[in-house]
Amino acid sequence: MSDRHRIHEFYSGIADRYDLLMPWDNRRKKEEGFFKKILSENNVRSVLDCHCGTGFHLVMLSSMGYDTDGVDLSPDMIAMATKNLRKHGMSCYIYNLDIKEISSVIEKRYDCVISMGNSLPHEFGDENLYCAIRNMYDVLKPGGLCILHLENFDALYRDRERFIPSLYTRDGECVDVFIFAIDYHKDSVVFNILSIIERKGKPEFNVDVVEYNPVSPGKVRELMEKAGFKGLRFYENFNMDIMGTSDSYDLIVTAKK
Repeated sequence: MSDRHRIHEFYSGIADRYDLLMPWDNRRKKEEGFFKKILSENNVRSVLDCHCGTGFHLVMLSSMGYDTDGVDLSPDMIAMATKNLRKHGMSCYIYNLDIKEISSVIEKRYDCVISMGNSLPHEFGDENLYCAIRNMYDVLKPGGLCILHLENFDALYRDRERFIPSLYTRDGECVDVFIFAIDYHKDSVVFNILSIIERKGKPEFNVDVVEYNPVSPGKVRELMEKAGFKGLRFYENFNMDIMGTSDSYDLIVTAKK
């Protein structure tokens, strides 16, 4: 099975539950201040979200006044993003593209490109990773800003935590439970997600499995510099604490064209 087919299969299966797994209110509280600060400091007006998923960043950044477009490989996630944008009274143009094709298809050039939520490690092999990063570079205006958010796989592999904190929410008769387990391999890391979605006492069980390339921070630096990015900065959370100062598994990278 090809990488592209696996990605389609995973996101098609989880699209209607993804926003339960990643509650928007929690994400906005965690990320909004970071984006306000860094986009303002870099005079950003236009943003391309290169893995827009169900549209969280499209909605948030549009509501903050930015000219925002999206890209995603999964038609099912794009359908959810379109629905979410409409619910918030917004519209953004979303390209159904592989990130490795964006610079040859999208004519517009942006002040900022982002790839959030551990999306970049769907790419396996240095050649594919480099192609994705280079395409992000090429759709930026001169001096443009790139923001990447992914797992710090060096930290994950150091600790080899098998289970990560589960998610439980209840709202009246609606109960959502997500349990996460990680399998560590030499060249891949597999996230197993058990979800229990209960409505009016009727539970629905699903198991979704997604494989990632455990790309190290050092490899990210190497490939971004090879693509032409300058001034790389590595943070471990959205408070912009420098990588390595706590036990966070988040990795946030900023760089300029």
